Amino acid sequence: MPPEVRSHRGSSLSAVGRKEAATASEEDTRLGQIDYGRWQGRIVSVFSGIGSFFKRFFGGGPSAAKALRVYDAFRHAAHNEFSSPIQRSLNDYHIACAMAYHRVCVLSEERKGQQMKLVLSGGSEQISDQVITEVRKTVSCSTVELTYKYLAEDRALPVGFLRRALIPDLIQGAMRDFNVDADTAEAMITQLAQDNGLHLESDITFERILEIKNALRWRFFPEANVPVMKGRNPISPVDPSNPAATPPGLDRPKATRYKLDEADKAHIQNVVDKGGGIKLKNTDTRNRIKRYFLRNKRDFTLNSFAMVVSAVLTGLVTGGIGAAVSIFSYVAWCGVWSGGTELIRMTRAVRALQRAEVSADYKLDVNDLGVLSEMDDQKFRVFLKSLRYICSHETLTRIFNAYSELEKDAQMRLEMETNKDESHLETVIRLEEGKARYLYRRRSLQDAFKLYKRLYTAAVSDVERMDKEWEPVLDELWNCKFKNMDPVKRESLFSRAANDPRVIGKSYHFKTKQTGWWKKVFPKMTPDLSNDGSISSKEAIEELERVLEEEMPDIELTEEERSRFNTHANRVASALILAKNGVRSYMKGWLKGAVKSTMVHGFKVGWHAVEGVPKLEISPYLPRPSVDGLIIFGFFFLADLFVNRYNEKINRERFAHIVGQKEGKSLTWDLYGQRERTGREEMNTMRRLAKDEVEGFVERILKLHDSHKEIMEAVRREKQLGEVDPTSPLFHHMEDEEAAVLILRRQYHHQIISEMMMGAIGQYYESVQAKMGFWDQKMSHIIPPQSPL
Repeated sequence: MPPEVRSHRGSSLSAVGRKEAATASEEDTRLGQIDYGRWQGRIVSVFSGIGSFFKRFFGGGPSAAKALRVYDAFRHAAHNEFSSPIQRSLNDYHIACAMAYHRVCVLSEERKGQQMKLVLSGGSEQISDQVITEVRKTVSCSTVELTYKYLAEDRALPVGFLRRALIPDLIQGAMRDFNVDADTAEAMITQLAQDNGLHLESDITFERILEIKNALRWRFFPEANVPVMKGRNPISPVDPSNPAATPPGLDRPKATRYKLDEADKAHIQNVVDKGGGIKLKNTDTRNRIKRYFLRNKRDFTLNSFAMVVSAVLTGLVTGGIGAAVSIFSYVAWCGVWSGGTELIRMTRAVRALQRAEVSADYKLDVNDLGVLSEMDDQKFRVFLKSLRYICSHETLTRIFNAYSELEKDAQMRLEMETNKDESHLETVIRLEEGKARYLYRRRSLQDAFKLYKRLYTAAVSDVERMDKEWEPVLDELWNCKFKNMDPVKRESLFSRAANDPRVIGKSYHFKTKQTGWWKKVFPKMTPDLSNDGSISSKEAIEELERVLEEEMPDIELTEEERSRFNTHANRVASALILAKNGVRSYMKGWLKGAVKSTMVHGFKVGWHAVEGVPKLEISPYLPRPSVDGLIIFGFFFLADLFVNRYNEKINRERFAHIVGQKEGKSLTWDLYGQRERTGREEMNTMRRLAKDEVEGFVERILKLHDSHKEIMEAVRREKQLGEVDPTSPLFHHMEDEEAAVLILRRQYHHQIISEMMMGAIGQYYESVQAKMGFWDQKMSHIIPPQSPL
């Protein structure tokens, strides 16, 4: 190989780094992508591919002329950089391989006389500005990096790639990196290729390229990276007669320590980012299916039991064939119904994300009148409601899946440190792949967490804004109306105000018969009724849990009578809610049965039409209620209710251990006995509770938003009346009970939100950040410094 052959192509890593740096700020302003959006994109791509196939099939094959024009444009632009025909020939082939990688062209060989000639024909990809830009980036890569691109997608390399591209590039690299002449480099590379079994393009693998690159390093730098202290011989022999007089030294290193360069590491990261693996087995699909069944084990158990009962009853009447048909139809129908449900959820989630992105530019700054603009208020509502739907149906589960994989991969990579033998190539690849897997999991968790973070921070920001506006108003109201009021009269006044329907509605309100109940709700406003002058927020929340009981405002009852009445009222309310849920569930099952029966009847009509038998009328087949059907429905409904409440009780107890309300960690059972629950199992508990609460959390935020808006409007109206009559005290025109209603109305919603933030909603948010920070700290000696989540 002539010595003037040089590669002027740089590394693609710098281009990737520049792209990430350029798009970092832009990505921060976007909400990201959801899994439902990815699935919709895949579905659209499938239909688009089918359409493109038929278009090419009926409209002719791919255009070779267009591909040749693109090839000539790149080739002529690069010819000025090379002086020799050999350099130009190698570069021309490199351009053709880059175009073939993007499927712009297809390379093949044809025999013309005694020689094999390369033939470039049209590819399957339509040529566009975006495709040309991607081809330009690939052309700038080195040949080894281009090889890695093909290997990362498990694609066959173009014909002649080994002798026309890879071998010459390795020879140039040896000449450049080790300062050897062309003949030595060519002989060395040729021998190494033969020793490692590189004869055809199909023989090229990542491991064989690494073997050649490391063999070159061992050949020319056998003592690289070995520290030698000044004045000491690293191979000083030991004097047997006087070993103590021998100066300390280092043994000569063995040429068996494998290293990876930046291109090798980038290839491993690229393979991992595409969902593949080199030496580590990818079990993502299996783990996701396993977690899906574990999350929905209650539904699977009850549905399987229902299927078995239905098959047994059918088999007793019609025989074994009827039972088999019943099971098949039940499974098929469940698949159709579940698929349709997921399709509807996917459509709604994608539309919700679009609405959230449109409304994400809301501002919580008040105008000159001290209120939010109507446009920003409406955008904020749309933003919260849209993210609520996405988070409840996808994001919370997606966060849990991403964290579970991160925890497993982090533990696996840390375990590798105990057997870190870099004399084996497979071990070196596994170590780097473990690091790449962790960084990939970290990015996946960061992407999954983005929507939930935006939802939570938006809600917290709105609450903080309202608190900032409310605190001076509360001080004014308190000082003008209640500070100097007789404590007994004040408590009686707030007791009456607590029973006002405007405070918290018709079902629940404060337990006003408890002496001093409101000093715990307003600890800062009641120093005259408190010994230490303050009550902790935890005690205030515990008090709030006790004050939510039914109470009649106009009937005087003793504490015993009131307790008995509240118990009966709560039981009646619970029975009504249970009955309403039962009717709703029965109607849903009845509707599913009607749709199923109608579809089966429609298939029969279609089959009869094909067979030419007399027509049947198509009409909805409505299942008739029966005593047996109601008994079976009631059994499964109550079983589902019991299992659901039992699971909720277990999750609440586990959550109490997680947040420290109960000592010690919660335990669970596996095949080896009892053990402490893992971090991902704790995350699943918080996910389940947060999923149940996120809808109510957003509704409560919006109710506080409305209540705050009305209260501040009433305060501004009172201040305007005060400006009309400057001689009267502030809030003189507002009745004392009305002021108490305003205060209690807002305080109730605020404390419920505070309770949710301290519960599963806030704990899930904080735990994701804390746990990822924990694993970042554990992996700090392996990965570069990372920004917080």
